[in-house]
Amino acid sequence: MPPPVAEATLEDVFRAEITRFVGAVRDRSDRHARGWRRSQDRYRRSWPLVVGVQKPTGYVDFSVALHDASLSGIAFLSPVAISDSSAVFIKLFWHEPDCPRVPAVVRHVTPTEHGYLIGCEFAQRDASIGDLATLRGGTLGD
Repeated sequence: MPPPVAEATLEDVFRAEITRFVGAVRDRSDRHARGWRRSQDRYRRSWPLVVGVQKPTGYVDFSVALHDASLSGIAFLSPVAISDSSAVFIKLFWHEPDCPRVPAVVRHVTPTEHGYLIGCEFAQRDASIGDLATLRGGTLGD
């Protein structure tokens, strides 16, 4: 008898989605030279994303543009500022209705002439954030 198939955990689902996304971006972008302060390769590409943020009135989705991404985090250009340490829920493949939202935590916000450059660390291992990110498709709170 074959061994039972283990169910994927939320962490597995998020890790697979991040890996798939970074692979797609890598195939279509320029790579930052290793060096700087980076422990992982980062890939640059203008790519549309949807980011969900909790506001006092509920969850709000924003359209943002990818700035760069790695397996550990992501940076995007946003029309609105998001507070440091806020949890965000990123739909990496905005055009796929069943794409899971990957949780991340905002680590820096830098004003630019085009809005805000927001850097986030993926938080796929944080169960309290991950449970909220399991919503699929549509907008948060649907």
